[in-house]
Amino acid sequence: MKKLFFAALGILALHGLSSAQTVEVHVVKKLIEKTFNFNDGYEVNIEGEKAEVFIETWDQKVVQIELELIAKHTDKTKAEQGLEAMKYMAQRVKNKIYVRNYIKEEEANEALLSARYLVKVPENCPVYLKNYFGQASVSNLSNRLRVNSEFSQIGLENIQGTIDVNTRFGDLKGNELNGNVNIQSRRSDILLTNISGSFDITAQYGVLKIYAGPDLADLNLNLEKSELFFYHTAPEKLAYDINSRETELNIPSNLKMEFQNAANATRQGHFKPKEEFFAYITIIAAYSDLTIEKLKEKKPITY
Repeated sequence: MKKLFFAALGILALHGLSSAQTVEVHVVKKLIEKTFNFNDGYEVNIEGEKAEVFIETWDQKVVQIELELIAKHTDKTKAEQGLEAMKYMAQRVKNKIYVRNYIKEEEANEALLSARYLVKVPENCPVYLKNYFGQASVSNLSNRLRVNSEFSQIGLENIQGTIDVNTRFGDLKGNELNGNVNIQSRRSDILLTNISGSFDITAQYGVLKIYAGPDLADLNLNLEKSELFFYHTAPEKLAYDINSRETELNIPSNLKMEFQNAANATRQGHFKPKEEFFAYITIIAAYSDLTIEKLKEKKPITY
C-alpha cells in the first residue's frame, strides 16, 4: 500500500505540473532486447513492477523480449537518476527463462518510474507472470498460464490449457478461455466471455459477469460478499447445486429449482435438466447477490 500511495502522489504531481504550460516533463528511457532459443519443456517467468506486460505468440521457436524502462520528472537529472534505480534481469537457468524488473526505492528520488514488456513466445510455451501495480495482456497461448498479480489489470484472450489466476485489487477480463481454469480473486471484478471447459472460481468483494459458451463443462463458484451475473443461451438445460447464506437469488421463471429451507437465511437449491448431457453449475455463496439469465444473443459476446 505504501508503494501505491507514493505512486499515486507521483501521478497527481506530474498531472498538475503538466497542466502548466511553462513546465516540461522530461522522459528518459532504456531499451533492453533479449532473445532465447526455445525447446519443449522450457517455461518463461516474468516478474514486473509498475509494468505494462504484453505477451503474444508467434510461429518461431524463439522467445523474444523487449523491455523498456521509463523515468519521468520535470528535472532531467532526477529523471536520469530515477532510471538508474530501475533494475532488470533477463537470463535462462536450465529450462526457465527469467525476466524481471524491480525498483531500488532508495535511489528512485521523486521520478515517476514504469516499465513496458513486449514478449513473444511460441504458442505452446508455458508462462508464469507476476505483476504488481501495472497491467497485463496475454493472448493465444495453448499450454499453461499462471498469473499472480496485485493492483494490476489483466486481459486474457484465446487461452487454452491449464490456467491459474490469482488477483488482488485488479480486474480480470477473459475472452475465449478453454481448459481447466482456476481463479482466485479478492476485491477484483471479473468479466468472462465465451468460456468453455471447467472453471473453479473463488471471489471475495467483487462483481462477476460470466457469459458461458456451449462447451462449458462445469462451473464451481465460491463467493463471499460478491455479485454474480451468469448468462447462458439455455440456462434451463444446465444442472445447478446452490448453497447460499444471506444471499439474494434471481433466476428465470422456467428454471424450476427445488429449495430446501427456502424460508431460512441458509438454503439449498437443486435443479437437474432432462437432457442426457449437461454442464453442472455449483455455487456456494455468502452475503452475495446471484442472477442467472438467459442470453438472447447467440453470437459470441465481446467486451
